[in-house]
Amino acid sequence: MRKTSVIIPFYNNDDYIEECINSVLQQTCQPKEIIVVNDGSSSKSRQFLAQLSDKVTIIDHDVNLGIAQARNTGAKNSTGEYLAFLDADDIWQAEKNQQQEHLLINNPELAGCHTGVNIFSQDMNIIETCLNKPKILDLKNSAIESHVVPSSFMIRRSIFLKVGGFDPKVRVEDYDLFLTLITNHYLIQFIPEALTWLRRDNHGNESAKWQFIFYGRNDILKKHGYTLYKHNGLLSLLNFLQRTCELSRWRAKGPINVIFMILSFILPKARSNE
Repeated sequence: MRKTSVIIPFYNNDDYIEECINSVLQQTCQPKEIIVVNDGSSSKSRQFLAQLSDKVTIIDHDVNLGIAQARNTGAKNSTGEYLAFLDADDIWQAEKNQQQEHLLINNPELAGCHTGVNIFSQDMNIIETCLNKPKILDLKNSAIESHVVPSSFMIRRSIFLKVGGFDPKVRVEDYDLFLTLITNHYLIQFIPEALTWLRRDNHGNESAKWQFIFYGRNDILKKHGYTLYKHNGLLSLLNFLQRTCELSRWRAKGPINVIFMILSFILPKARSNE
């Protein structure tokens, strides 16, 4: 019995959406449905997407509401027991859905699971493989950064809806969701295989900009600051700010790079066992 609804937000992603959808259709364990949420794309992109309507269910936003709301719309209109999110420029290994469904079916205590990731370029060369992640997410290992890529994530639909889904007001909505799940004592397990391929080519990826990192992580601090403080006091907040400056520095240039570099050296850095 097919159990999973795949949710794909789409915003003018003409170059990659077919490859993305085909990677789902090639799964060894087929999903129950593929829902593509057109998030206010141009008329040209919407016409392109219409060519794929025999493979997927298309839901339209009249205007661009953002990726968080697009995922939420897909989830609310889904019928599967599980939700698997996939960005329109990413792809899956053929065994991903099967392995994640198997894990959730056999471990009812889990709310969700995520997989290892291959970060790849336009020519399909692997830039980095990410497998060094904690087996179970908790506040201790997630206090300064997220370990989960949305395209690798599967969750029980009932739990996703219960916690309210992705918060459209938070720019790093994925990290926010995982902190919310952890705070509410939901278990998320890691599958240490690179079953998700994350595209990191220079095609205007918003999350690669320092502004997105810096202001998005400030959103996290505003919403979850007290939770982080309860974890390890003021040091937790300072560790979080240090990591924010460090991540922003890697993406910034010129004077702002220097400012982030100085702050990342001044602020206390979290130890690996904290």
